Amino acid sequence: MNFNEDELQKELKELKTSVSLDPQKKESMKNAIRKHAKKKRKRKKLKQSAIWFSTAAVLFICGVLLVNTINSNQSVLPADDHDQPENKANTGDTGKEAADSGQEGDTDDTASQQISVSEQGTETQTIMLEGTEKETTVTNYSLEPYGIYYQMDEFLGNYTIDEGAVRHYSDDDNAWIRLEVIEDVSLDDVVSDVQSDYSGDASETEESAETPPGEENPYHGIGQHFSSPPQGYYVYQIEENVLVIQYEYVIAAGDGMGSRLQALRESISQ
Repeated sequence: MNFNEDELQKELKELKTSVSLDPQKKESMKNAIRKHAKKKRKRKKLKQSAIWFSTAAVLFICGVLLVNTINSNQSVLPADDHDQPENKANTGDTGKEAADSGQEGDTDDTASQQISVSEQGTETQTIMLEGTEKETTVTNYSLEPYGIYYQMDEFLGNYTIDEGAVRHYSDDDNAWIRLEVIEDVSLDDVVSDVQSDYSGDASETEESAETPPGEENPYHGIGQHFSSPPQGYYVYQIEENVLVIQYEYVIAAGDGMGSRLQALRESISQ
């Protein structure tokens, strides 16, 4: 190796030595690099956390919206959609039946509300009781809205109004008389219906008998009596309506019932 080369290498070594960093400066640079790397990792973690929380929030909101949508659909749609046509049909039938029932109920209620009785004072009469004459008190009644007047013996002084009819009865309820007005019908049509009430459950003892106007009262009537148990009916045509009187009593209460029924028939007027 010649002199020039030796000098050159020497200079290179000196240059390398001069270029080398101070240990403190070198350590400071390392610390700076470490801090920068740490901050970078921290920013990366923060960024990842922000992304995770954003994703979780989006998923939560979507879940809430989905649940609300399902609940809304369940509240609107029927539980079993395939049964819906049948249910509609049944509902229609039920509604029709309810409407029909309502109309029938209204008719019955109207009849019950229309008919009423008012007491018009009392009188004293004489009836045959146990073969002797006896004074008894009768009450004058007005059957509304038909303006039909009649008298009822005090023995049958209780009364109720039910199903468009007035029912007078004794204290022991062992005798009763029922009065009903059927509108816009003829006497013959009503008689056939009334007679059917007694067919098969009572032995007939008398033929049906007509009473011309003026014989018992001003109206044309038909009556019939049965013996087991004692019961029967009287039917009178009063203008366009028909007054139906039905009665029944036990044998023990029969004494005087014939006179009481006759007094009732003779008292009918308008």
